[in-house]
Amino acid sequence: MPKPAATRRDHVATPLLDPLDGRARYVRFHRITDRGFVEFAFGVGSPELMAELIMPLEAYREFCRVNQVVYLTREEEAAMDEDQAKWRYGAPGVTE
Repeated sequence: MPKPAATRRDHVATPLLDPLDGRARYVRFHRITDRGFVEFAFGVGSPELMAELIMPLEAYREFCRVNQVVYLTREEEAAMDEDQAKWRYGAPGVTE
């Protein structure tokens, strides 16, 4: 008898990296869309270089759990935004 098709509940998430890889995994939450998708950024080893991702809320929760992520605080996010603004727009008083 054929095996029934897997349902979403049967899915088991796998970590993106080897569990022995000691690098921290960072998440910066952006928003939940009106269709229930989570927009967020994910980085490995440093929160300064992140990839933008989007997935359903339950998948996001599982992704974060399996990858044992560190959630950035609002203060960390503000500091990163300020640092990135310096790179994009220059610092006041600096001329070329």
